[in-house]
Amino acid sequence: MFILQRKMLYFPPQNYHSPAEAGVPSMAELSLVPKTTSWWSPPQSSDKKTILFFHGNGSAVYGNAHIFKDLMAQGHGVLSVGYFGYPHKDMGDLQTPSQKRITAAAKANYQFVLEQNIAPENIVFFGTSLGSGVASQLAASHKPSLLILDAPFNSILDMGKKQVPYLPVELLMKDKYQSGKALSGLDVPLIWTHGTNDQIVPISQGQKLFDSYDGPKTPHIIKGGRHTNLWGLGAREIVLTALNNKTQP
Repeated sequence: MFILQRKMLYFPPQNYHSPAEAGVPSMAELSLVPKTTSWWSPPQSSDKKTILFFHGNGSAVYGNAHIFKDLMAQGHGVLSVGYFGYPHKDMGDLQTPSQKRITAAAKANYQFVLEQNIAPENIVFFGTSLGSGVASQLAASHKPSLLILDAPFNSILDMGKKQVPYLPVELLMKDKYQSGKALSGLDVPLIWTHGTNDQIVPISQGQKLFDSYDGPKTPHIIKGGRHTNLWGLGAREIVLTALNNKTQP
């Protein structure tokens, strides 16, 4: 289990799909880090937000194109962050992902956004599932204006302890994604969405992370929601309302 643990955490798809194939042909493919591909669409005006989007462990840069469409339709910019070890434009043998390499790629993507003359106060992090851990790690060193965590966990370490309580997980686990620890002391607005029927990341994990966060925060518990369908069950309206500054998150 120690040797194979990353294969038990990361499930990258085998194929890459272009923006056109995913239904968002206007998004540009960028190689900001070797062996990764990110997708980029700039904001339509200076008062719009730019969302750095971090996908889940079984998804890819193209996996949330329906969300990108809705964000771009409102004029917001989107940078779907490509992970090391996940499908990219110049495919070859995919190397094993790791927290260190994925976090490094996230930092490079954030730097790219700054280089587009986008002010930090207009940069939003949106992380779903494993992506919530990536977003939290990045937020610890690069403060967003808003943090959206969809079906998040407090830490992968916590998840591992529950799955294999008979092993010294804390000593064996390489990629711990300790989101609660990373967000300690942060004071940016936090939006938490979680489904009551999530069978992948228990809602108790999201609740633990939410309860430990000391900054401004709003919970959105979606009754009957599962792990990957929250956008169509109300999360869309929650997020777009916050981004368009109609109400405070």
